[in-house]
Amino acid sequence: MVRGRRLQRWGILLLLLAGCAPSKVYVSKTYHTPKRVAVLPMSNETNDLDGPVLVRKLLQEHLEDRFFERAPLEEIDAALRDHGFTDGGQLRAAKPQDLGEWTKADGLLYSVLEEFNYLNVGFYWQRRVKIKARLVDAGTGESLWESEKGWITQGIATSKREAERQFAIQMAIKAAEKMTHQPLRPESLEAVYRLIRTLP
Repeated sequence: MVRGRRLQRWGILLLLLAGCAPSKVYVSKTYHTPKRVAVLPMSNETNDLDGPVLVRKLLQEHLEDRFFERAPLEEIDAALRDHGFTDGGQLRAAKPQDLGEWTKADGLLYSVLEEFNYLNVGFYWQRRVKIKARLVDAGTGESLWESEKGWITQGIATSKREAERQFAIQMAIKAAEKMTHQPLRPESLEAVYRLIRTLP
């Protein structure tokens, strides 16, 4: 009781970390590890332009932990540009076989940035990232693996003074992240880690 009164009196921020609700992970019965994987440009369902670039790089980096040989992102983008593709959302119009040939990869990692946002209102703030990814055999077009993961950081202030202070802090953090093109990096890292961990 004493500790509870202290928290209320001091207006200490209560931090809550929680992953998104458990999601289904699909693994093909004929799953096999591709020799070389191309991490394709992300489809973006959010309003953030930096998010897909950041998350794609994190996916590329974390695949190394699972011992995948990865095609360099610069080579992938150059090959796609040569065939008129500059955005992840356009890739639905291309056959996996063609993408595999262009990128010299036998595995294709498609991904979608589903949520990537800040919320900072009143006594509550939230930072949310949600990613969906699919590994496809470039030769057959078969989906080998599919998963969806996310991460949320959120906080609740226990006094008006603390709410005002945290509002200013969160706005400053958001501005700094935007300036360095690293928005929601901690949440993105956690979401990518959890996503890649579901690979066989």
